[in-house]
Amino acid sequence: MKKIIHIVPTYPPDLGGIGHYAKLLAQKLIQKKIRSKFLVSDLSDCKLTSNVKLFGKRTSQLSKLLENNNTKVIVLHFSGYGYASRGLCFNLIKSIKEWKKKNKKHRLITIFHEIYATGPIYRMSFWTYLPQKYLAKTLFKLSDFVLTMNNENKSILSTFDKKKKVILSNVFSNIGEIKNFKKLNKKKEIAIIFGGRYQKKILYKDILLNQKKYLNLLNKLLIKKIIDIGPKTNAPKKIACIPIKLLGVKSKKFISNLFINAKAGLIFYPVSQMTKSTIVASYASYGVLIINFCKEKIFKSNEFISGSHFISDVMIKNNLSYQKIANKIYKYYKINSIAKTVSLISNFIKNSIL
Repeated sequence: MKKIIHIVPTYPPDLGGIGHYAKLLAQKLIQKKIRSKFLVSDLSDCKLTSNVKLFGKRTSQLSKLLENNNTKVIVLHFSGYGYASRGLCFNLIKSIKEWKKKNKKHRLITIFHEIYATGPIYRMSFWTYLPQKYLAKTLFKLSDFVLTMNNENKSILSTFDKKKKVILSNVFSNIGEIKNFKKLNKKKEIAIIFGGRYQKKILYKDILLNQKKYLNLLNKLLIKKIIDIGPKTNAPKKIACIPIKLLGVKSKKFISNLFINAKAGLIFYPVSQMTKSTIVASYASYGVLIINFCKEKIFKSNEFISGSHFISDVMIKNNLSYQKIANKIYKYYKINSIAKTVSLISNFIKNSIL
């Protein structure tokens, strides 16, 4: 049984997609005879165990934990803001660099969930852009295997070193996967709003600004009720005549059963970033029709296509085959499911000189 270490910003039950992603990945890697331990930057409600240790923001603590574990493979789940204020995680990169120098057989797998942030001059992200980019570039050069979630990130990373290969593999569902899904005409007349407070907040804001558009589409789908799953937030009681029921945080089993029978799932997410959304992945893995009215940040080489993988607001008047769209997103997910990522990482580990 090979042993590896995952370095993550958070770990379940703490809220945070990266921690859940890493845990699911580790569970599947066991099937490939690869056992995982976790070093976590911020534990919060998570309990320390023999497999889960806290290093916080301290370089010395992380370096000590790495030395004591005597691991030859690290999987670093990278998002700068998860490891340091303003994403300036110099300590993290320093620790990784020191660990790599100690042994030529050490291998670093980096999964770039985020690379760096940018913004207008009045935002802090404008001023931290260059140091964040420097850190990401340094980490990229230290990495032996690089994986990211969408073409936009892949394009950015490739500019750091055109000779180094960047692997593309989508985020996967954190509520499981099913082998077959019900056709839309056999599902209940419900739509889902799923995710954390921030994602739901921006979705509800757009709903309130564009109620007619949402209502028009929901009526076409014969939706009679909307169910909100996840941490409760300020939400309208209804969209026009369609009631919204807030259920709060529920178990995976409950959510899975709900998704099996739901016709549609609403989200407000930049289209070029949809492949890195666990909400989108969860909808897709159950053949739930995805509704996304967000137009921000359209990348020129985008994986998800309006009218093919999801419904956008410009398509409301079109005579669409909703079932074909649901079929295509489910098929797309099956090709890019957790099995793909597990296979890529396990093959690299087994073929490396360790």
